[in-house]
Amino acid sequence: MSTPWIVGLDDPAAADAALVGGKGAGLRRLVALDARVPTGFVVSTSAFAAATDGADDLEASLRDVGPDTPVDVLEQAAGRARAALLDASRSGLVLEAVREAYTALVGPDTRVAVRSSAVGEDAAGASFAGEHDTYLEIRGPDAVADAVARCWASLYTARAVSYRQRAGGDAGAMAVVVQEMVTARAAGVFMTLNPANGDRSTVVCEAVWGLGEPLVSGEVTPDRFVLDKISGEILRREIAVKPTRMTRTDGRPGTVVVDVPPEDRDRPCLDDAELAELLAVARRVERDAGTPQDGEFAVADPGGPSHIHLLQTRPETVWSTRAPRSATGGTGAGSALSAVLATLTRTTRQEGSDHGG
Repeated sequence: MSTPWIVGLDDPAAADAALVGGKGAGLRRLVALDARVPTGFVVSTSAFAAATDGADDLEASLRDVGPDTPVDVLEQAAGRARAALLDASRSGLVLEAVREAYTALVGPDTRVAVRSSAVGEDAAGASFAGEHDTYLEIRGPDAVADAVARCWASLYTARAVSYRQRAGGDAGAMAVVVQEMVTARAAGVFMTLNPANGDRSTVVCEAVWGLGEPLVSGEVTPDRFVLDKISGEILRREIAVKPTRMTRTDGRPGTVVVDVPPEDRDRPCLDDAELAELLAVARRVERDAGTPQDGEFAVADPGGPSHIHLLQTRPETVWSTRAPRSATGGTGAGSALSAVLATLTRTTRQEGSDHGG
């Protein structure tokens, strides 16, 4: 299933970041590695261009906005740009193609994640990953099409506009990834070096029960595991008390936070076999990329190594540009990985009718 507007993750064309954005191209690399990746497709930058073709100047309201513009004025100007983009994109053939692609791929009732995939995002030097929107547990063709349009519009949030002003870039083009949601027993992040000290001989994993959005947004304290990249030994376990988890709602789209059963709150949310599989996957991804990686994963019910799905990976941007070093002290305390990834992967969560697994 591939057209100029809709590109399947198994299509070699999905390796072109100019067509599918950074996140889409990263997923294509994982598919090419035979990693376990949720079913999905990319709404291409060509689709974005077609959906907004003929629209009035989308950035007209931003002409007089600068680095010193008051926040409330910036919010108003960005809001006008967002509204103009939504008005231009919500009618026409492009979003109808999105509806058809969703129904053909996963059926009319399957829940999906809809994730922005900007051109240049998730590149080795791109620290702006997470500046744009993600919507989780979306169901139905109309809701998916609406979420795609809102991802496009997130080019013009005040946060994104402010970042581009500081970075000296323009809005560019936006692709959008649509992927089937994993019914997550647990989810988390990994990094193929230790973010506390840059030690490349370790892989650090952090995870929580349920969906991973509260972890990557920095809202919860996760379990943390430090693994030796060579021997596979678990060098350190830090098991947090996890009183709540995010999960899908019953019978309607969206997510909800629920209590974790008392007997599971201080139990590790990843077992040794799952950690061994994550280590093997992380090593393979890093070896293929040739540079340290960070990524997100979900462990589908009922758990186990064969139920681990990769949701995305990207080049690590803090330590990987420095000379490699080994750890001479401890492995770091707290949740340094969460702090790094919260900056890189901020997401917007949609509940009901308003994004990891």
